[in-house]
Amino acid sequence: MLKWLEKFETSINWLVLLMMALLVVMLTLSFAIDLTRNVSAFLTGAIGNEQIFQIFGDLLLILIGLELIHTVKVYQQDHTVHVDVILSVALVAVARKVIAVNLKEYPADQIIGLAVLIIALAGGYWLVFHRGTATMRRDDH
Repeated sequence: MLKWLEKFETSINWLVLLMMALLVVMLTLSFAIDLTRNVSAFLTGAIGNEQIFQIFGDLLLILIGLELIHTVKVYQQDHTVHVDVILSVALVAVARKVIAVNLKEYPADQIIGLAVLIIALAGGYWLVFHRGTATMRRDDH
C-alpha cells in the first residue's frame, strides 16, 4: 500500500511540475507580447507609470512560477522542503502586489496589514537563516 501511495505522490508531483511549466510558458509568451506592445507605446511616448509597473509585476510573476517549479522539483528529488525558498517566493509575491497595485486605492488599514505581512515574512526569513535550518524533511514535521 505504501509503495502505491509513493507512486501516486510522485505522479501528482510530476503532473504539478508539468502544469506549472505550461503556466510559466504561457505567462512568458503573454509577457513577451505585452512587452512588445509596450515598447511600441514607449517609442511613441504613450506609456505611463501604470504600464511600467504592470511590466515589472508580470516579470515577478514569471519569477515566482520558476521558483515554485524549483521548489517542487527539489521536493520530488529528495523530499525536502526549502523553507527559505518558500519564504522568498512569498516575499516576491508580496513585492509584486506592492509594485503592480496602486496603493492609493486601498485604505490605510489594508496598507498597514500589507506592511505587517512583509515584516513577518522578512522576520521569518531572517529567523530561518539565523537558526541555520533552511530545509525541512518531510519526516521532520
